[in-house]
Amino acid sequence: MRTTSDIQRLCESWWEKLADSTREDQHRYAERFLGLLGWTEPDDVEPAAVPGHPATLSHVMRTQGQNTMVAYFVLPGVLDPPGAIAKRGLDFCPMTRALVETNRLFGAPYAFITDLFRSYLYDAKTDELLLWADTPASFTSEFGNLLSRTSVQSGALDEIRRQPRSYVARQLREWIHRWTETLMTEWRAPEDAAWLAMDRLITARYLAEHDILRRPGAPANHLKRRLAPAVNGSTEGCGHRLNAFFAELSAQWSASMFAPQPPLEAILEQDGVAAPLMTELALLSRGKFSVATVLESFNYGDAAEKARVRMIPEENEERQAYLAQQTCATVDTARIELDLEDEGYRAIFHWFDQLVEMYGRLSAEFDMATMENRDHTRDLDLFGWSELDAKRPQAFVDRIHHAVEQGLVIYCTTPRQFRTARLMLYLHMIGLYEKGEGRFDGFPTVENVLRRRPHMLESDRRQIFQPVREDEWEVI
Repeated sequence: MRTTSDIQRLCESWWEKLADSTREDQHRYAERFLGLLGWTEPDDVEPAAVPGHPATLSHVMRTQGQNTMVAYFVLPGVLDPPGAIAKRGLDFCPMTRALVETNRLFGAPYAFITDLFRSYLYDAKTDELLLWADTPASFTSEFGNLLSRTSVQSGALDEIRRQPRSYVARQLREWIHRWTETLMTEWRAPEDAAWLAMDRLITARYLAEHDILRRPGAPANHLKRRLAPAVNGSTEGCGHRLNAFFAELSAQWSASMFAPQPPLEAILEQDGVAAPLMTELALLSRGKFSVATVLESFNYGDAAEKARVRMIPEENEERQAYLAQQTCATVDTARIELDLEDEGYRAIFHWFDQLVEMYGRLSAEFDMATMENRDHTRDLDLFGWSELDAKRPQAFVDRIHHAVEQGLVIYCTTPRQFRTARLMLYLHMIGLYEKGEGRFDGFPTVENVLRRRPHMLESDRRQIFQPVREDEWEVI
């Protein structure tokens, strides 16, 4: 096995002769590069064509007969400097985004992309940028022998340290704040409109990864394509298409977060802001848009707000008993009140799920009782069956809708709490619909559940004015 300095000299010699190089030279240098890493066995490395990128050379590396990594050798000028990409909080440049998407055709968990000067290594399953190098010299220091045949066969790629969620969330937060500042300073957007724009984009990207809007016959990933026209080379009309997508979410799917906001639409209509914004949105990894990471991105600023992000829901015996005693006769009016000031944001997920679970349990009991009474209702006519069906509680018809619009109240004290709670509710609902918790035909009205916190909650009032038990001492 030769040293990594040989790889550095090889890459530098390629760039020195670049002006006089041919397609055959690129093939030869790519094979020499892999040979220096020990990939010379025909059974372990095989050239493969890349659909849509005929100028790109690709080699599939195998270990134990399984595709482990694909090495892509691209022409000079198509890769952005990875250091600049990372500084902007992005995970991809347009070319690496396209190649990692293509990598799914090979079923290899890792993708290495290089022009023999700049290099990227991705975990293709998670979209995570694992390592990068801006120059051949930095390649030798950052990658070392990691891509060598012996290292890959020993599982070295799986042992690369992944960034913790806190780091990924901070990257997302910095990207959001950078664009919020851009919208406010360069495009004169009001602060609340700028934050709303970013919340809409986060929700739209989450929808693209968890597509519950897909209609019969719709092509796969059609939402991703709608959100990334700039990456595909078409920037003209980006703003109009983005606003049209937001308007569709509002009109056809009742997503009130996307309700018309003329000042915001006027800004996003301009391709000068929409094209780079949509491009960068597509160049972020999937991992940045998990519910846990998005919530962690709010872990900044005021110490009390940071605590609300991290707070784990506590056991509440009173609420648990309240849910346990509900019946089919009372379920439609059952309601839980959450106080974000004291309970934190994770309480939203916990008690929302508790409500939906309670609806499911009682719905099963209702169906069982109906089945048991079937023998007594065989002679019912259509009107009789309609009367029985009318007795079915509304909570069982659409559990998520009912939980949001009737079963839950979330008290917010500040605009930031309102914004965070609304965004988390949307993401959580999308996840539940994707899991099949309900048939999606539109979003419930989220604003119904979010309310301004009164000076005294009903739970506080009950606690303060509850009767004094006889075994308690009265303080004089």
